[in-house]
Parts: sequence; C-alpha cells; structure tokens
Amino acid sequence: MHGAGVRDDATVRRPGEEGVGRDGGAKLHFGVVTGYPEEDPTSRSLLRACAALGTATALAPASIRVEVDGEEGIRLRFGPRPVEEFDVLLLLRGLGPGGDYDVQLLAYRLLEEEGHLVINSLDALLSARDKLRTSALLARAGVPTPPAAVVQQSGDLADAFARLGSQVIAKPQWGSLGEGIELLHDDDRGRARAAELLEDRGALYLQAFVDHGGRDLRLFVVGDRVEAAMERRAPPDEIRTNLQVGGVGRQIQPDRELREIAVRAARAIGLDWAGVDVAIGPAGPTVLEVNGSPGWEGIDRTTRRDMGEAIAWHAARRANESTGSGTRMEGG
Repeated sequence: MHGAGVRDDATVRRPGEEGVGRDGGAKLHFGVVTGYPEEDPTSRSLLRACAALGTATALAPASIRVEVDGEEGIRLRFGPRPVEEFDVLLLLRGLGPGGDYDVQLLAYRLLEEEGHLVINSLDALLSARDKLRTSALLARAGVPTPPAAVVQQSGDLADAFARLGSQVIAKPQWGSLGEGIELLHDDDRGRARAAELLEDRGALYLQAFVDHGGRDLRLFVVGDRVEAAMERRAPPDEIRTNLQVGGVGRQIQPDRELREIAVRAARAIGLDWAGVDVAIGPAGPTVLEVNGSPGWEGIDRTTRRDMGEAIAWHAARRANESTGSGTRMEGG
C-alpha cells in the first residue's frame, strides 16, 4: 500500500545472528502488547502484518514481570521472555484480562524510561483518552478544535453554557468509541441533565457543538501521513457517527488541508498512529477527538486499505532508526 511490489527487507543489522535478511541484518522482532490477541480484529491484523516483516509475538499485559536489583538495575519480562528480545513493542490493547492495571501502566512507563522503543507511548495514549488534555494540547499546538470546558461545581454550569453556546456536547472526560456522549441544550431540561451528569461523574467535560449535518471524517494517521480516510454518517435520530452505533462510512480522498490538520493533531498528542475525527462546521474543519487506540476493522473494510500493514512498516522504520543502522527499506 506504500508502493509497488512486496517489501521484505524490514531488517536490523545484527551480524552473526541467524535469520539474516537480504540487507545482511536479522529480521525484526515485534512484540504486540494486547490482552485480546484472538478476539480483537485489530490485534489479529497487527500481528499478521508484523509477522509478514519478521517475527511477531502477542504479549499479554498480565504476563509483565518487573524485577529490581541494586546491582543489575531494572529488568522487565513478558512471562519468561526479557524485553531485550524485541526490537519494538507496539502498545495496542495494553490493559487486558488479569493482573493489575496500575502495575501494567507502571511497567510500560518503566519500559520507556529504560530506553526500549514503545509505540504508541504511554503518555500519548493517556493524553488521547483524556478529553481535557486532548483539547488543551490541540489548542496549544494551534490545531483547530471546538472550545471546551470542564466544571466540577454546578454553579459553574451556567457560565459554561454561556461561553460554549446554546448547544453543547457532554462527554465522559476519559473514554472512546462515542460512549456516554449526549447533546445538551441551554434550557431548563439541558441544564438539569448537565447537573445530573456532573453529580454522577464529579466533573463534566463540555464541548461546543459543531453543526456538521450528521457527518464527520475519520482520518487514520500513521507517522507523518494520512493512510486512509472515510466520511461517517450518523444513523437516524443519533448524533454519534461511530460505526459501532450504526454509522455508515464511505471512502474519501482528503485534501491537503485536512491531511495536514490530522497529522498535526496526532503529533500534538504525541501519537505514532491515531484515528483523528474531524467535523466540517460553519467555520471550516475542526478536530473533535483524537483516538490513540483506534480499531481499524471499519476503515479497512470501507477503504480497502490495510492499517495493520501501515503501522507495522512504521514500527519497522522506527526500530531501524533507533538502532542507528543503515538498513534500506524499499517502497516507502
């Protein structure tokens, strides 16, 4: 999908190792961190794509082991396998069944601090899941995004509505897939519902409503390029366009402005790959959300492009760069 022919030279130079690739280096060893290697179509896609370039191993989050030794320092393993066996770790579904989530998150941070290549990075993933953090990073980077506010006291709701407009979108501050999103109007009913949500959640994230006519765009960014894009239309009587709730997608060819906005949005959050949701409102394109853990089954099916392949090749490039090798990678 990146050029003519099949590229089979995703290698790192490791003289003396077996399995030497055509450029004289050993095939890359990919570790795909996922708690759902069989059930999740995205995990299966990425494992398959990485296996086409080298070796691919599904690494269960609950299998992470951290060992601290005063003389030998910090060692991390996935089950019996030390992390040094892998050239790159792809943090795909990093919280899975079993184990302790806090320990798993700490282990991912330690992996990065110890110099291992982890993509997407933990901080970027956490930023993408935090709606307030995402809004702040996008605004700071000059990426167009709707005005937003987070309130913790009901007395601040009236001011938030006054600043954001007569219609606002209430979202859980942490989350994805369109879950928990509601359209609220600046009237008695809307303000009462906002107060209920605030009491339930403790804090309420509100985003100015962008009138996009029931459609938005999902642009899938890998590295510094948009690999695929589709328009999504919401089903009847629904504000969400997500395919999971019945939205309908069709392939589009985004113009240069849209591609640049999407890449800048992913870069602002720090993501190597991302699903960037853009609405075309009265003021032009604006970024609604940036998803750091996007599923790509829907966009693959809609555009007939393989996002797993694109991510695997990007990871291979990052791994080669981190080793300082001069490995040639064709077809890019």
